[in-house]
Amino acid sequence: MENPVVAANTPIKVELKKDQEYYFCVCGRSAKQPYCDGSHAGSAFKPRPFTAEETGEAYLCRCKHTANPPYCDGSHKQFTADQVGKPGPGMSSSTTGNSAPVAQATAEEPTVELIHQLAREGLGKMGHHGPMTAMGVPRQQLPQWDDIQIMTAQMAVKPLMEDQLVATETVIGPEARKPLSLKIPLFVSDMSFGALSEEAKIALARGAELAGTGICSGEGGMLPEEQAENSRYFYELASAMFGYQESLLNQVQAFHFKG
Repeated sequence: MENPVVAANTPIKVELKKDQEYYFCVCGRSAKQPYCDGSHAGSAFKPRPFTAEETGEAYLCRCKHTANPPYCDGSHKQFTADQVGKPGPGMSSSTTGNSAPVAQATAEEPTVELIHQLAREGLGKMGHHGPMTAMGVPRQQLPQWDDIQIMTAQMAVKPLMEDQLVATETVIGPEARKPLSLKIPLFVSDMSFGALSEEAKIALARGAELAGTGICSGEGGMLPEEQAENSRYFYELASAMFGYQESLLNQVQAFHFKG
């Protein structure tokens, strides 16, 4: 049996409508990827019908080697640009049987492989700190080590081991009449009550207090139960002044300004 053509080495984002039936191209020859346009005629391939379970975005396979058709499972990572438009190796017995597909990180789902690894191994092999990566920016958008040239002078002073004592106190407003001292150079940033539940806000405030640092109210105003749990409370003052009350200023230790 002939193998499917690798239509592309990336998935395609589509908009699906709940309960609508679609015909997924299996042969890879369709000019209307990822859907069938009849190009399979005369071959052993037949389009795969599927019905969307919900309305929304989905990433469908274009390499035609996914083990979870019509959806992408990361199998496209094995194909280079030179292989696009040519027949692929076909589905192996390990992926066409009843075995679960192997999780692989993709640009669209960069953490799925890590989730499976943690489920298998816990933190035993990775270390108790977990993966050491930058927070808040997709990894593929960050500079790579290959882009950075390290000069020898940067290594003149060796970094300390993690069990060495260092000073971490951070003072906010050192020249103010009432400076705010944090035991660590981190604090819990602004997340409004409503975006987070009351229980979550109180728990974060309590944890921040135990760590010797502060927490910010968020733009929605002060939650009294949260403020009562933390002695380094940041009161957010944004341009819209949502939830801001002058009468609460004697209960806070610092402002968190937001433009």
